[in-house]
Amino acid sequence: MSLELESPVSQTREQRLGSITGYQGNLHDLVQSGCGGGLKNRSRCLSTASSCSHGPAIGQLSGIEGVVVVDHSPIGCTAGQTGAQNLRGRAPTDPDVKIRQRRVFSTGMTEPDTVFGGTETLRDTVRIAFERHHPRAIFITTSCVSSIIGDDVESVARELTEELGIPVGTASTEGLRSKIWASGFDAYCHAVTRSLVKAPPKRRNDVINYVGFVKVGRKKIDHLFARLGLEVNYLTANSTLEDFARASEALGTFIQCGSAASYLAGALEQLHGVKFFQTYPPYGGLGFERFFRQLGAFIGKEKEAEEVIAEQRARYAPELEALRQELTGAKAVIALGGTYAFEYLRMLGELGIEVVHTAAFHFDPRLDNQSDDPISFAADVQELGLRSDVSVNDIQQYEIYLTVKKLQPDFVVSRAHGASPWAVRTGVVAVEAQIGIQIFGYEGLVHLGRTIALELRNRNFSKKLAHHFESPFTETFEASEPFAKLLPEAA
Repeated sequence: MSLELESPVSQTREQRLGSITGYQGNLHDLVQSGCGGGLKNRSRCLSTASSCSHGPAIGQLSGIEGVVVVDHSPIGCTAGQTGAQNLRGRAPTDPDVKIRQRRVFSTGMTEPDTVFGGTETLRDTVRIAFERHHPRAIFITTSCVSSIIGDDVESVARELTEELGIPVGTASTEGLRSKIWASGFDAYCHAVTRSLVKAPPKRRNDVINYVGFVKVGRKKIDHLFARLGLEVNYLTANSTLEDFARASEALGTFIQCGSAASYLAGALEQLHGVKFFQTYPPYGGLGFERFFRQLGAFIGKEKEAEEVIAEQRARYAPELEALRQELTGAKAVIALGGTYAFEYLRMLGELGIEVVHTAAFHFDPRLDNQSDDPISFAADVQELGLRSDVSVNDIQQYEIYLTVKKLQPDFVVSRAHGASPWAVRTGVVAVEAQIGIQIFGYEGLVHLGRTIALELRNRNFSKKLAHHFESPFTETFEASEPFAKLLPEAA
């Protein structure tokens, strides 16, 4: 399906990809139903607090060097979202990531704005932001309030682009448009595609794009691509406007994950013919080997790719084998975003760990590519025979809590969405998932194995916390099945 890049508003994942937030079954069925076009969403008779597409868009846009974000919303909505992304990731000493203050303005919409319209307040706020910081580009993000009252934000952006002499783009980030918070990443990608990406003056066969959150750890992978004669162009928070402008010159794009980056990679492929390498993300040993072989074949450097693979495999084999001996037999529950849930399923298998349940916080049966290449989870099931019980939910933590309590794994892998605190309350160790460059290749797999092994060697914190935890829930709820609230009929 082609992206509607001329529209000021990006389509939601439900519209474009058939993404869902309600499912319970197994990985094989998910592949058969999803890739066969027969996957139906299941709604719930109970829904707890989830997340919003507003935050991911603001976090990514405000991270770009030289950019100011003007959020057309009530002040509380802006204040609740500006910390959504940490520009420095988990490596505060990384020299490739500059420390700087993000610049996010709010129009501070009040009752008069909702009655009489807020476009004049928006114009004034954009002008103030420009006068104060003299940015090279401004992005206006929308909210539920500005969307409901129908403010014509796109017209204001066009007027101010001409008046200020810099790109003033828009991103439709109102949470009410989609139940999937990752639609906020799509709005960000749509905005930078329309405002920053330029038509290529020439094609460069020595550049490949990487689309993700941050470029923390780039020195771990730059030298691997250099062996193939490639330079990596990073399209992330803390990249520059020039990085985005030259993205169309690259020969291809690989991504952090489908949730955050599918839209931009798909847009580059659709507009400029930049190949989207979507099938084999380079995470863990198997992911890295398949990706590098595919990339080597694409650029005619199969021999060099095999040399890099062999060197990396040999370098980390001894420690990887020791970790497998220590971790084999451990049981895990995964609770992660729609792409990484299945990437971690494969990587934990490489470490000898049994995954007893995989919970994805949404599920995309396809991505925004212009080819028939399978997406990564489907390739893993078909080529590697991966199996797991699976659920899909929009961060319904009560399902995770009841699942962990019922299955009692050795540990839970999760990150920013709140599953870890519930795991620890039940006495189960919580391991924070690393993403992107941090789990690239064999080095990333060994790093993950070390982290898990370290956590499992000392479980005292989880055990003691569980001993003091008093459940706030009723006995009826505690005795219920994890997916009892999923309705049997398709929504």
